[in-house]
Amino acid sequence: MRTFYFALLATICSLGWSGPVRAEIVIGFANPLSGPYALTGTRNRIAVEIAVRDLNDRGGVLNQEVSLAVADDACGLEKSLDAARQLIAANVTAVIGHMCSHSSLLAAGLYETADVLMITPGSTHPRLTEEGRGNVFRLIGRDDHQGQLAGNFLADRWEGDQIAILHDGSTYGEGLARETRKQLRAHGEVEAIYAQYEPGQNNYGSLVGELLRTGVDVLYIGGYGPDAGLILKTARGQDHDIQLIGGDGLGMDEFWSVAGKAGEGAVFTGRPVVNDHSSTTKLLAEFQRHGLGKGTGGMGAYAAVQVWGQAVEHAGTIERGPVATALRRGRFATVLDHVAFDHKGDLKGADWQWKVWSDGARLPISSDHPTY
Repeated sequence: MRTFYFALLATICSLGWSGPVRAEIVIGFANPLSGPYALTGTRNRIAVEIAVRDLNDRGGVLNQEVSLAVADDACGLEKSLDAARQLIAANVTAVIGHMCSHSSLLAAGLYETADVLMITPGSTHPRLTEEGRGNVFRLIGRDDHQGQLAGNFLADRWEGDQIAILHDGSTYGEGLARETRKQLRAHGEVEAIYAQYEPGQNNYGSLVGELLRTGVDVLYIGGYGPDAGLILKTARGQDHDIQLIGGDGLGMDEFWSVAGKAGEGAVFTGRPVVNDHSSTTKLLAEFQRHGLGKGTGGMGAYAAVQVWGQAVEHAGTIERGPVATALRRGRFATVLDHVAFDHKGDLKGADWQWKVWSDGARLPISSDHPTY
């Protein structure tokens, strides 16, 4: 994990951005660049930096160069507000981010007041686009749909088994767990355990012991990768063959970096596999050259820059109102394929795909994985 992290830092230096530079147009990027989710945040940062470079190589937007201002929100509460204020002070016209749902929810109002557009590639809580803000757009699915899929999956595959649903108390984790439980109970199934765990702990032995004593067969976690990875690793260390299921938080690099081989077979919902076309292949190859491995994480962040750039060209201005209108009316070519937004700012046709961790890779569930 340490080697990978320093490789990412070296890549950032090689790309040549260390903060805002003088240019006509500035966009912002906010993600966790420190703390337990820094691997994912750094991957997204590199993706955005590559996207801005590619945009400028094609002439920028409105014949002007685009520069990038970067802020670390650490997926925190006050730090997210600080990051938003930092970007607003840098006179950004749009922000790519944030990652954690609570960070996006906190920052969205500040951006709206400052007339700044926000395009999040990763925040999934439904409330983000239900609050009626005209500046917010989401390039991923929502947790109400993700939870429905999870509840259906648990009821269909583990009917009559002992099911535990845990969450970390975060806006994302608790909301996702609640939606999953709601859908599970709609099938007439009742979970054996529904509880909150404390995130960021070094030892989850007591929690795993309770799962063992209750005879839990399958565990659904609403939370982020590092904690889920440690919980599963602890269970495997106690010879517990529990099946782990989760949301997109389990698809983070940090899940496998913590769980290691214990993460084999963990199942989660994630962004659907991107169609194999020339722009996608080229970007994934560049990700590998920058030490990001074979994963597709970061593609949503890259696509957010593409969407913003095309919307600005359609609007003929960087002003938030006309660009937001262009985003709601347009259809945009990206590495995620063509995308469009509804009147709320949600991604039209957004979907989730079941995936499984296999030897450190996130694979779509198929006939190659008959257990599922």
